[in-house]
Amino acid sequence: MLPFLENPYLFLHIITIHLSYIIFFLASAAALIYLVEDTQLKHKKTKVLFSRLPDLSFLDKLNYRLIGLGFPILTLSIISGVFWVRDIQGAYWSWNPREVYSLVLWLLYAATLHVRLSEKLRGRKVAILSLAAFAIIVLSLFSNCP
Repeated sequence: MLPFLENPYLFLHIITIHLSYIIFFLASAAALIYLVEDTQLKHKKTKVLFSRLPDLSFLDKLNYRLIGLGFPILTLSIISGVFWVRDIQGAYWSWNPREVYSLVLWLLYAATLHVRLSEKLRGRKVAILSLAAFAIIVLSLFSNCP
């Protein structure tokens, strides 16, 4: 086996990045449902499907809690990735697209948690931030890097 694949930081990085992305996917699903339900309620278009969905308050709290759960896992993933790259390339950061996307993603989720925690934003705006952050995840997955 190749030596860089035997690195313990790689295993930790892979597990934590996948776990955080799954949690952020669930947060973005809650955010999307929130936005759809909010739009339907504003236009007074309540259908049978929406009567079975959780209320907006629950979806907002779920989105926030999932981001709060995924954020420290993402942080651990970035830290383990930095140490893994250092062991392979001798440098902590090489500014490849995935690293930049990870940094932007971390900053966006940190800002989302901050504004939600400080109660400056709730509901619709936090849901939009959550979906924007998940879009960065999708971009990072399709980024062209070695």
